[in-house]
Amino acid sequence: MACFFGVLSLQGWYLKRPIAPVITLFSLAMLAWSFTQPVWWDSIPFFFLFIPLWAGFIESAVYCLRADEKFDALYNVNQVRRKPSGVPPGLMALLNLLIAGMVSMFTLSMVVAHVTCLHMTC
Repeated sequence: MACFFGVLSLQGWYLKRPIAPVITLFSLAMLAWSFTQPVWWDSIPFFFLFIPLWAGFIESAVYCLRADEKFDALYNVNQVRRKPSGVPPGLMALLNLLIAGMVSMFTLSMVVAHVTCLHMTC
Protein backbone atom coordinates (compact mmCIF):
# COMPACT_ATOMS: atom_id res chain seq x y z
CA MET A 1 0.00 0.00 0.00
CA ALA A 2 2.83 2.40 0.86
CA CYS A 3 4.61 1.67 -2.41
CA PHE A 4 1.67 2.43 -4.67
CA PHE A 5 -0.36 4.91 -2.62
CA GLY A 6 2.34 6.47 -0.45
CA VAL A 7 1.86 9.79 -2.19
CA LEU A 8 -1.59 9.98 -0.56
CA SER A 9 -0.39 8.43 2.72
CA LEU A 10 -3.03 5.71 2.60
CA GLN A 11 -0.79 3.52 4.74
CA GLY A 12 -0.99 6.25 7.39
CA TRP A 13 -4.78 5.92 7.45
CA TYR A 14 -4.48 2.14 7.82
CA LEU A 15 -1.94 2.53 10.63
CA LYS A 16 -4.10 5.22 12.27
CA ARG A 17 -1.44 7.91 12.25
CA PRO A 18 -2.70 11.37 13.22
CA ILE A 19 -0.62 13.08 10.49
CA ALA A 20 -2.19 11.02 7.65
CA PRO A 21 -5.04 13.47 6.87
CA VAL A 22 -2.57 16.35 6.65
CA ILE A 23 -0.37 14.49 4.16
CA THR A 24 -3.38 13.40 2.13
CA LEU A 25 -4.76 16.95 1.95
CA PHE A 26 -1.31 18.30 1.04
CA SER A 27 -0.96 15.78 -1.79
CA LEU A 28 -4.45 16.40 -3.13
CA ALA A 29 -3.93 20.17 -2.97
CA MET A 30 -0.61 19.91 -4.84
CA LEU A 31 -2.19 17.62 -7.42
CA ALA A 32 -5.13 19.99 -7.93
CA TRP A 33 -2.77 22.96 -8.13
CA SER A 34 -0.59 21.20 -10.69
CA PHE A 35 -3.64 20.60 -12.91
CA THR A 36 -4.21 24.36 -13.05
CA GLN A 37 -0.78 24.83 -14.65
CA PRO A 38 -0.36 24.85 -18.45
CA VAL A 39 1.79 21.71 -18.29
CA TRP A 40 0.71 19.87 -15.13
CA TRP A 41 3.59 17.40 -14.98
CA ASP A 42 6.16 20.16 -15.45
CA SER A 43 5.12 22.45 -12.61
CA ILE A 44 6.37 23.29 -9.13
CA PRO A 45 3.31 21.78 -7.34
CA PHE A 46 3.96 18.49 -9.13
CA PHE A 47 7.53 18.50 -7.81
CA PHE A 48 6.19 18.84 -4.26
CA LEU A 49 4.36 15.53 -4.78
CA PHE A 50 7.71 13.76 -4.86
CA ILE A 51 8.18 14.39 -1.12
CA PRO A 52 5.30 12.14 0.08
CA LEU A 53 5.97 9.77 -2.81
CA TRP A 54 9.53 9.16 -1.62
CA ALA A 55 8.35 8.87 1.96
CA GLY A 56 5.98 6.13 0.78
CA PHE A 57 8.79 4.26 -0.98
CA ILE A 58 11.01 4.39 2.10
CA GLU A 59 8.16 3.30 4.35
CA SER A 60 7.29 0.49 1.96
CA ALA A 61 10.86 -0.81 2.07
CA VAL A 62 10.80 -0.72 5.88
CA TYR A 63 7.51 -2.64 6.01
CA CYS A 64 8.68 -5.20 3.42
CA LEU A 65 11.75 -6.08 5.42
CA ARG A 66 9.98 -6.22 8.79
CA ALA A 67 8.87 -9.65 9.98
CA ASP A 68 5.12 -10.28 9.91
CA GLU A 69 5.11 -11.01 13.63
CA LYS A 70 6.69 -7.65 14.46
CA PHE A 71 4.27 -5.82 12.16
CA ASP A 72 1.29 -7.57 13.73
CA ALA A 73 2.56 -6.84 17.23
CA LEU A 74 2.77 -3.13 16.41
CA TYR A 75 -0.25 -2.52 14.20
CA ASN A 76 -2.61 -5.51 14.39
CA VAL A 77 -2.91 -5.95 18.14
CA ASN A 78 -5.61 -8.40 19.30
CA GLN A 79 -6.27 -9.58 15.75
CA VAL A 80 -5.79 -13.11 14.49
CA ARG A 81 -3.90 -13.58 11.24
CA ARG A 82 -6.21 -15.40 8.86
CA LYS A 83 -3.46 -16.48 6.49
CA PRO A 84 0.12 -15.47 5.75
CA SER A 85 0.67 -12.66 3.29
CA GLY A 86 1.84 -15.13 0.64
CA VAL A 87 4.33 -12.76 -0.96
CA PRO A 88 7.98 -13.15 -0.02
CA PRO A 89 9.33 -9.96 1.57
CA GLY A 90 12.37 -9.98 -0.69
CA LEU A 91 10.15 -9.97 -3.78
CA MET A 92 8.14 -7.05 -2.45
CA ALA A 93 11.33 -5.16 -1.58
CA LEU A 94 12.63 -5.81 -5.11
CA LEU A 95 9.39 -4.52 -6.64
CA ASN A 96 9.60 -1.46 -4.41
CA LEU A 97 13.20 -0.87 -5.51
CA LEU A 98 12.25 -1.21 -9.18
CA ILE A 99 9.40 1.29 -8.93
CA ALA A 100 11.43 3.69 -6.78
CA GLY A 101 14.28 3.50 -9.30
CA MET A 102 12.00 4.43 -12.18
CA VAL A 103 10.48 7.30 -10.24
CA SER A 104 13.91 8.53 -9.15
CA MET A 105 15.12 8.60 -12.76
CA PHE A 106 12.04 10.57 -13.76
CA THR A 107 12.57 12.97 -10.84
CA LEU A 108 16.23 13.42 -11.67
CA SER A 109 15.53 14.06 -15.35
CA MET A 110 12.89 16.66 -14.46
CA VAL A 111 15.27 18.46 -12.09
CA VAL A 112 18.10 18.42 -14.65
CA ALA A 113 15.76 19.73 -17.33
CA HIS A 114 14.65 22.60 -15.10
CA VAL A 115 18.18 23.48 -14.00
CA THR A 116 19.48 23.52 -17.58
CA CYS A 117 16.49 25.57 -18.76
CA LEU A 118 17.25 28.21 -16.13
CA HIS A 119 20.51 29.00 -17.94
CA MET A 120 19.11 28.81 -21.46
CA THR A 121 16.00 29.94 -23.27
CA CYS A 122 13.93 26.79 -23.51
